[in-house]
Amino acid sequence: MKYELVRRGARLEAIGAHSGYRIRMSTLAAEGFENYPVTVHIRGSESEDEVAVDVPHRDLRCAREALDFGYDCAVCWIDALDHRG
Repeated sequence: MKYELVRRGARLEAIGAHSGYRIRMSTLAAEGFENYPVTVHIRGSESEDEVAVDVPHRDLRCAREALDFGYDCAVCWIDALDHRG
């Protein structure tokens, strides 16, 4: 599994990892919305602050689709960052 899910009230949060970076994503927990927004943050270690990842707008029809898209965006961001160094 790419990430673990945690329900936090009206939000669904997912925690994952890629190349040593921690990925945290958040979307709506309830069903039946027309669109599910997703926010994505990463950090390299627990001592570092989280950094927001820009996520392009997409019409995401369910929480799982939103979190998968967020994870894919985070992986692209991390891979691009790793290739610059």
